Amino acid sequence: MLLLALLLCACARSGGTEKTVVVLRETSSPTPAPVESAAPRETAAPTKSGPDDWYGWWRMYNTSGDWAHMYGYYWDCCAEIAQEEGTLRLQLWDEDLPKDVGLAAARLREDNGVLKCVAGTFLDRELGPESWNIASASDSCGQLLHIRGKYDAVGKGGFQYEFFLRPWGSRWPGSEDEKPGFYESWYLPLVEAGVKMPEEIGKQNEADVR
Repeated sequence: MLLLALLLCACARSGGTEKTVVVLRETSSPTPAPVESAAPRETAAPTKSGPDDWYGWWRMYNTSGDWAHMYGYYWDCCAEIAQEEGTLRLQLWDEDLPKDVGLAAARLREDNGVLKCVAGTFLDRELGPESWNIASASDSCGQLLHIRGKYDAVGKGGFQYEFFLRPWGSRWPGSEDEKPGFYESWYLPLVEAGVKMPEEIGKQNEADVR
């Protein structure tokens, strides 16, 4: 069901373009910009002493087989990080799969200042210690959390994916098309009204932003 929802809803957010890695600019280039060439300076990975709520976007790239047509698709997403039983619990959801359905859930542990995945799930796939590469960086707008992974489908093909997340309330740099899709219409009005991160993206109560 999760995969079906993803396949049915994704078509609204591509248009044949893709966002680049850090500056979040849409480009017609068929090859994703290397993360290493655009990444801001590395800093210590966030622990529970850091933010609980995060907002940003995620994308598919290097798609193949049954997923080839979804190259460059991207979605707004939110994340919650909480301390739980000696580890950090990370829950991710996006504009098509709200929090009560979920896109990914993982247990994280800090090792020498770097967050590592212990276990969890992404869609219908289990996550293990080698499944994710997690990095934290900072730039002129503050902290940026970057998560990379790979999805291997049961049938043919698969895709690589990455998440870009900033603490809820952060400003994102650049012009309108360099930000998450709901940044201007949904995110900023909620932030300016002091509303906590909702459990569904793109929806809000009018009373929340008055």
